[in-house]
Amino acid sequence: MLFDALYTNGTFYTQDGNRPRVHSVGVHNGRIISLDDELPQSLFRDIHDMGGAAVVPGFNDAHCHLSYVGLALVQVDVRPAACPTMDELLAAVDRACRNAPAGAWVQGAGYDQNYLGNQHPTAEQLDAVSHGRPVWLMHNSRHMGVANTAAFERAGHPGRSSVTSPEGGAAPADASGRAVGLLQETARALVMDAIPAPTVEDVAAMVGAGSTALLKLGVTSITEPGLGAPQHIGHTMSDIAGYQAARDAGLLGVRATVMPYLTTLHRLDSNPGQTGQHDDGPKRLGLDLGIRTGFGDEWLRLGPTKILSDGSLIGRSAFMCCDYHLDAAEGNDNRGLLQFPAEELRRRIIGAHRAGWQVATHAIGDAALDVVMDIFEEAQQLYPRQDVRHRIEHVNVAGDEQIRRMASLNLIPVPQGRFINELGDGAARALGPERVALTYRVKAFLDAGIEVPASTDAPVVSADPLLNIHDLVNRRTASGADFGPAERISVAQAVRAYTVGSAHAAHEDHYKGSLSHGMLADFVALSEDIYQIAPNSISDVRTTATVVGGQLAAGSL
Repeated sequence: MLFDALYTNGTFYTQDGNRPRVHSVGVHNGRIISLDDELPQSLFRDIHDMGGAAVVPGFNDAHCHLSYVGLALVQVDVRPAACPTMDELLAAVDRACRNAPAGAWVQGAGYDQNYLGNQHPTAEQLDAVSHGRPVWLMHNSRHMGVANTAAFERAGHPGRSSVTSPEGGAAPADASGRAVGLLQETARALVMDAIPAPTVEDVAAMVGAGSTALLKLGVTSITEPGLGAPQHIGHTMSDIAGYQAARDAGLLGVRATVMPYLTTLHRLDSNPGQTGQHDDGPKRLGLDLGIRTGFGDEWLRLGPTKILSDGSLIGRSAFMCCDYHLDAAEGNDNRGLLQFPAEELRRRIIGAHRAGWQVATHAIGDAALDVVMDIFEEAQQLYPRQDVRHRIEHVNVAGDEQIRRMASLNLIPVPQGRFINELGDGAARALGPERVALTYRVKAFLDAGIEVPASTDAPVVSADPLLNIHDLVNRRTASGADFGPAERISVAQAVRAYTVGSAHAAHEDHYKGSLSHGMLADFVALSEDIYQIAPNSISDVRTTATVVGGQLAAGSL
């Protein structure tokens, strides 16, 4: 009998403290069976020479909208890199509308008002270039967007009139009472509900396109948050069916942990005779048949349930302890808002916790962070569980005492290093210089003893792990400004976050995240050894080969 493959002549940074570096990895049935010379080459069917390359475990993006990465590839690209000015953004929309079939929706994603003179596109501006097509442009935070008049009319608001903001959202209007085009937070549904929903096959195609793009970057695992709730961040109620269809068709190239949005969960205590029905606590919330976190396999499994507590930092809708700097300077009172009333958040989060779910709550502002930590603490007091690993996604602004409390509650923050570069200048304007030191923190989490994952929130920012690592290590904005330099971490810490940390955050660290016996054979070869080069050169490094389950999935050896 021959084993599958031996990958040799590399510098494998294993992330295993007992054997931190090896030169060879043996693989059989998708798992690692040998390190270094434990088994002779003659026992392996295929021998792959790594050419001396530095190799790390496959990058695991702990918060990545994989399906939206795929969707962005077929939408109008209005990111600052593609459309750095308002004129260029409008020209891109004009081209797309000219080429779109009559009556078809034209959608784009990725614009950032901080690169457009602090101005969002307006409905009137879009009307001038839309050629009668309905247009919807999603902000890069995915917490807001702008629509033209034709889009409002498709949604039942002729002339952009009679637009009432739902709770947890905003639809600014002009002096005549007509919506100006911007829809924030839950108000996005006023137009998005009118956009034809993608089919299961459409979602599968998005997952496939996103997988192909991420494999080229060395991403072998992702966690996609918030599926199944199109009024929030999902595509359709059948999003997970789209993932299953992608896997059935051989399109799912990365290992996917998927988070159903918490509003898709319903009460499980529907039988009056069932235990717990008559107590006063929040009722158990789950999916049919009691399916919960952990269901699935190493390719596709249910992770936490996800819920938004607040909004966006650069969109100035995240719930803060005090007013945003820019709004205050302009004479406006604004400290953001909660997406749900605090009592509803409490009921939903504790109900999911009680039913055995791991819960991931989006909390960007420091005031939202306090609300969420209060709820998690109460959940554990009421219904104690072991090793829950509840998560707080983003944690963009946090004080020292809040971080100490997070550690004491065994909560996992899920930060995004790439935000520093792509969003940092906008965040600094929104918060003011005195609060930058509390923003996009990572080292403080590590110093508090927290196992921190790494993520990008792509396509909000680039999905490239090496750019993310570069920013975790260097912490400079797109303008070149230092951003909280005291929060810089080492390359070793950043790579651990992207591998061990992300696996830990999803309860997957017993089979992925390190290159050791019995672990999944997922790893990437790099063009240079990021442990040995100057920190400011990390962004120049590229993934040259991506191996998933012991098989080459992208690049070449």
